[in-house]
Amino acid sequence: MKSLIVVIAIFAIPSVLFGVIDFNGNGISEFWELQYKGAATSDIDSDSDGISNQAEGIAGTDPYDSMSLLALKNPVLDGVEVQFSWSAEAGKSYRLERWDSFVNNWSEAALVLPLSVAAVQTIILDRSDGGVFRLVAADVDMDGDGLSAWEEILLGTSDESSAGLDGSGEGDFVAGLRALESEGGVLLSNGTQLDRRLPSEGEAARFLLRASFGPTEESIEEVMSMGLTGWIDNQATIPTTRLGTSIARNALPIDSSRGRDGWWRSANIAPDQLRQRIAYALSQIFVVNFQGGSVIGDNYLIQARYYDIFTKGAFASYRNALESVTYSPAMGFYLSHLNNRKTDDPVNPTRFPDENFAREIMQLFTIGLWELVMDGSRKLDQEGRFIPTYDNQRITEMAKVFTGMSHSTTNNGRAATSFHNVARGNDYLYEMKVWDEEHEIGPKSIVNGVELDGTQTGEEEVQAALDALMEHPTLPPFLSRLLIQRFTSSNPSSAYLARVSRVWLDDASGELADLGEVIKAILLDPEALSGKIGHQFCGKVREPIIRYASLARAFNLVSESGKYWTNQPLLNDDFGQFPMLSPSVFNFYLPDFAPEGEFRLAGMVSPELQLASLSQMLRSDSQFAASVEESGVFGSFDFTKELALANQPELLLERVDLLMTGGRLRPQTKAVILNAIQSEVTDLEKVRTAIYLVSQSMECIVLN
Repeated sequence: MKSLIVVIAIFAIPSVLFGVIDFNGNGISEFWELQYKGAATSDIDSDSDGISNQAEGIAGTDPYDSMSLLALKNPVLDGVEVQFSWSAEAGKSYRLERWDSFVNNWSEAALVLPLSVAAVQTIILDRSDGGVFRLVAADVDMDGDGLSAWEEILLGTSDESSAGLDGSGEGDFVAGLRALESEGGVLLSNGTQLDRRLPSEGEAARFLLRASFGPTEESIEEVMSMGLTGWIDNQATIPTTRLGTSIARNALPIDSSRGRDGWWRSANIAPDQLRQRIAYALSQIFVVNFQGGSVIGDNYLIQARYYDIFTKGAFASYRNALESVTYSPAMGFYLSHLNNRKTDDPVNPTRFPDENFAREIMQLFTIGLWELVMDGSRKLDQEGRFIPTYDNQRITEMAKVFTGMSHSTTNNGRAATSFHNVARGNDYLYEMKVWDEEHEIGPKSIVNGVELDGTQTGEEEVQAALDALMEHPTLPPFLSRLLIQRFTSSNPSSAYLARVSRVWLDDASGELADLGEVIKAILLDPEALSGKIGHQFCGKVREPIIRYASLARAFNLVSESGKYWTNQPLLNDDFGQFPMLSPSVFNFYLPDFAPEGEFRLAGMVSPELQLASLSQMLRSDSQFAASVEESGVFGSFDFTKELALANQPELLLERVDLLMTGGRLRPQTKAVILNAIQSEVTDLEKVRTAIYLVSQSMECIVLN
């Protein structure tokens, strides 16, 4: 029989696979920090019980009460059994571990899932399995909604359901965050009244780096006063800043680039910043290139009409956006289903329906190439192979559905009378219609196993195809990943993806949730707020044009006339991108792009790094330097507040750090930049040096 040696060792570890409401990423719930104000979450031991405040925070115990601690009681030996006991906190999971000398590591001896109430927990093991033991406490999220069982108990909810605290469908995590940010705070189930928890200055700025085109002094104050949930709610109520409106307010001479100048104005000063960021993300999914030289590239009104599908629909149904894009003559021109004709001869055909749009609406706009489960992993068939979402036959059949689509107006706005009417430039402003005279008749086997029997009109078949795509179970995880990559993380964990995917389906009406709810879940997910994911590749590289817009917003880059325009061809060359100028329907970069080296070896991706060739990075760096020097930019910066701090370099850097990185500069980065600032002679050069060097820091380039 083995001798029994018990080391009464206790540990409390944060989970990295799911989140608690944790703004500072220390693994400790805000609910604990608010209950025990002033408890330093570090190695300090306020109650001298041998357990650090950091460990007590993770274990959920009271750091000011030496009797409240995580500790194994002396084991009780009873014949061939040994009994371990400890005081368990409601909602915490516990793992009893034994030291395994063969693998030189700890192995699990017993796992205890959360209790609904605090109580003494007991585990009985075979005494012959002697050894050295330790007890580990951690959070657990049984329903996968991002809110830990411990937090759910404090809020009076169940960790068996993710339906939301109040039945709103928001999900427990967002609802818990909303409760914390509510006026008057929140009353916990244990009787503790918590004060309202609003974001700090740095937390607000970091949030805005994701949710807007960049923080400003004013927008930081908005988030700090409204809270994250309140700010998102308010953004959805602000009247839509349409691209067409921004073009008109710029009042620049007519030119094919006016649409992109309008975009630049919206990115800089539109008050509905979240709407504008969502619209830009959608435009990178539903890509149309508006380079001059075509009927759509030379007409900024057509560009505005297309882009405003996304500004108007940013908080609405994805189904609406998909339909509007399908019927848009701009997309019809770009992906060639405008004037798409039926097979000319069913017996000996020489002309077949164009398959371009039919392929891309599946591959890029809705379901991707492979069937997925809700956490984004690929489904497998019985032989262990990946399952494609469609095949070539499905493309051919879907192409038949999109035949007969042509202009609804002709001769600049008059109602068309036939598929074959000749259209003029402004006819591209109006939705296409399906003309049965050129629509492929007969049965069709389309995506998602849907069979069309051939008795429907062309219009009805198009609607049925859109419904089939929207009802495909792969759509939520496929689109969730694309949108998460645009806002918060290139490599979201499977748990993050599952939480967001589930939001698509959590609508009480049975319909898919609106985009606003999906984006809210993306921005407020515990993984996004805490920056903890469990691997070193958390966060994302910021695309150059968004960093450039963030620079312009932070320091109010505007021309003397108050108009917003920029050298689009130059920026497109220097950054490898400018909105509405993507070189192909696949956007400026692929969602699965993995640069050589650590990323690829680890199975991780970084889409934006597809732009980062050596020459592109050098040109991008030079463009930022020239812009900060106000060389070759249309307008000038307002450095008034920065110049007032020029003789206080630490405060100057603190301000620039807040506006450009959310206060995330590391000490070593700060030291280098401070040294450079202090080496400058004039106040203006001190300011410019601070801004340029922060703009090129990894903390500014990478969000985490």
